Amino acid sequence: MTTEYPDDTKQSQIPQRAPGGTAKRVLIVYYSQSGDVHRALEALVRPLEMRDVEITWRRIDSAPAYPFPWRAREFFDCMPEAVSGEPPALAQLDLDATERFDLILIGWQVWFLSPSLPIQAFFATRHAEVMRGTRVITVTCCRQMWQRAQAKMRALIAAAGGIHTDSIVVTHQGSALLTYITAPRIMLTGRRDKIAFLPAGGVARTEIDKLGRFGSRLLEAADRWAEATPTPLLTGLRTATVNVASLLPELIGVGCMMVFARLARLCGGPGNLIRLPVIWLFVLLLMLLLPIVLTISAVLTPVLKRVLTRRLARYAQVV
Repeated sequence: MTTEYPDDTKQSQIPQRAPGGTAKRVLIVYYSQSGDVHRALEALVRPLEMRDVEITWRRIDSAPAYPFPWRAREFFDCMPEAVSGEPPALAQLDLDATERFDLILIGWQVWFLSPSLPIQAFFATRHAEVMRGTRVITVTCCRQMWQRAQAKMRALIAAAGGIHTDSIVVTHQGSALLTYITAPRIMLTGRRDKIAFLPAGGVARTEIDKLGRFGSRLLEAADRWAEATPTPLLTGLRTATVNVASLLPELIGVGCMMVFARLARLCGGPGNLIRLPVIWLFVLLLMLLLPIVLTISAVLTPVLKRVLTRRLARYAQVV
């Protein structure tokens, strides 16, 4: 492995409070394997760390933890549970669900067009009640296909009683086609260096460095964190870009995954050898359909842009 990743063990950081002042309290709950989500959150909150803001970090994980890099079998065997919303147990987490914060940031990633399983595991526990009645901002690092997973994330936050007002989406560098190669390469080998015709994998460092602008806006709007009717704080900063070319592949992908997820679950739980043929059939179908779907999507994208312009504009305001 050639890539160095930041220390994901940092749990809390509490800056010195101003004499006689009352610090705003921010909770960061996140899951990070390759390091992109952790780096993104660090860059985002750096402006807050320079002021009278108390920041608490909580890294979540599953029990047992998922490997990184992955083996191909383990990686694809996660698909049925990710799609069907059946997460594993959550590892022990030092978080009091009754504690109150002024703002909560959730760092997450997309697995098989759904929130990653450790993130789903967090929402399946009482710990998620910490966000009840509190403004929540989500931060995700992923490929261009994230819209369906974002809708699931909003539903999870709402079910926990959180108030989701803003989404920050940072996508991998390179075209949609090339990230079909670079993203699995990171997951299965841990490598993200540029090679041959492939761009470097994951989120570009330059894009992560730009996230500080969101932290600066949050600091400027600190007096609005607890407004009676929370409204978006990051309006106008282009927190996410909806890639029209990914909508059709995502729609087809969701339908395909739901079918194979149900079939795999009928054959048993994670690691069950009986369901392996279903998993590998899904992988084969994915490889065969991918070039066809991408070609059709490229042809239809100009039409979709015209037909869906208004809907996409409304969607971009709420992601």
